[in-house]
Amino acid sequence: MKYEPLVMGIAISRETRRNRIEARLHNRIHQGLIDEVEELIESGVTHKILQYYGLEYRYASLYILGELSKEQFEQQLCTAIFQFAKRQMTWFRGMERRGIHVHWIDGECALPEQVNSVIEHISKHHTAAK
Repeated sequence: MKYEPLVMGIAISRETRRNRIEARLHNRIHQGLIDEVEELIESGVTHKILQYYGLEYRYASLYILGELSKEQFEQQLCTAIFQFAKRQMTWFRGMERRGIHVHWIDGECALPEQVNSVIEHISKHHTAAK
């Protein structure tokens, strides 16, 4: 039996994406990211492991080690997240170039509309697969 993937992505403008990334990061930092990383270190997680497991932990670890100032930590982390988001969009475009259809959900509309769009795509996909 051949399976047809259902690939969905959320389409938002570059400006909206940047604004959301900045807001999420600002909230994450002010809700205790540094404290969380310090607790992980106190529990025995090494800086090396933290730096391997994701952007937030990597840059927070470098800040805690004194290798980055608070301003550098926030700026460099934000830039790294922007770059990661850009790579994700490049990955989706590559899928489309290889012939994989991506169903884009309008990320600018209200969440209930987004959910309805996802449900609609799933229903159509399920019906077509039968």
